[in-house]
Amino acid sequence: MNLDAVVFVDGTDGFHSDGGGTSRCRVLVVGSGPAGASAALRLSRLGEGDVIVLERLSEAQHRRYHSICGEAVSDRAMRLAGVSTSHVLRRVSSIEISMRGSPPARVKVRGSIVDRSAMLEEMLGASSARRVKGAARSVRRLPEGEFEVETSSGAIVCDVLIGADGAHSVVRRDVFGTRPERLDPIVNTVVPGKPDGVLRFFVGDGVPGGYRWEFPSGEGSMSVGFPKGLGSVPEGAEHGARNIPTGRVPKAWEDGCLLAGDAAGLANPFCYGGIGAALLSGRKAAEAAVSGDYKGYGGWVDRDVMFSRRFMEAHRQFEKWTEEDIEDAAKPLAGNANIFKGLVAMARRPKFAKVYLACWMGFRVGW
Repeated sequence: MNLDAVVFVDGTDGFHSDGGGTSRCRVLVVGSGPAGASAALRLSRLGEGDVIVLERLSEAQHRRYHSICGEAVSDRAMRLAGVSTSHVLRRVSSIEISMRGSPPARVKVRGSIVDRSAMLEEMLGASSARRVKGAARSVRRLPEGEFEVETSSGAIVCDVLIGADGAHSVVRRDVFGTRPERLDPIVNTVVPGKPDGVLRFFVGDGVPGGYRWEFPSGEGSMSVGFPKGLGSVPEGAEHGARNIPTGRVPKAWEDGCLLAGDAAGLANPFCYGGIGAALLSGRKAAEAAVSGDYKGYGGWVDRDVMFSRRFMEAHRQFEKWTEEDIEDAAKPLAGNANIFKGLVAMARRPKFAKVYLACWMGFRVGW
């Protein structure tokens, strides 16, 4: 890696080059959210020392952006991603779904509310990757097969490129020319509350096909989120907005280039769970970058139940539900739900079967 000409200023002000403006590395990871941090960590564990992580946000911006979200991730996703963290705000023991004031359906789960920004810093700090501040502006493949990424701070040439640059991925745009099926605008707020170990979803509330959620957060606070237009931000509440890309892109790999996390549209379209998908895809992308099995990475994305097309099909059906549908669908699921109760509900109300199944799959693998 030719970093002799690179000067880092306070770790946040990017780099300047006096050697023609171009740096080189073997693997370039664009983005340092959950997918990018996971990729950087896995690359280090696999012995890949020639890595740059490019991040467009300053340290303070990065911390704020990643602190205004639901921050829920399942134990399953953390285990499969090979990630552990000391930054756990609260353990999650169950998910509840309330439909129009009916008694909630409750399912036992295992997961955590994490301090996402602190977890990312922990992961990046544990990697050997060099961190460079700069926004990717364009990507092109060079005649030799390498990639050149033009950034706000100079150019970087790499052998392998991992696009972990989120909903509006420049890597996806310039290398693949695609976009996720949907970009759903989401608002999240942090409000005072009494957090417990339950993730709560509220369906209906006078808006067919819509829902909001309440997750525990730090001590004395709750994280409340909703699709834009289906709720309001309390005065003075800390809040943020982002687009959640759902509906996987047609292809997440080319020779030498891989998309991970939101750049590949891997967030769950039914519950918007994206942290687990990003952590896991970041690990898998890193492994493919080292092994050279890019096609294998694409096959994994296509086959893994976490990214099943069933979730999008169910989401589209759910959006068409009327208030009467919501009330009818809730009746057989009230109380402690289990697989037997779900099978009975599917048999008695087959028109809701896709949504029931997606809910159950989402509890198990969707976050």
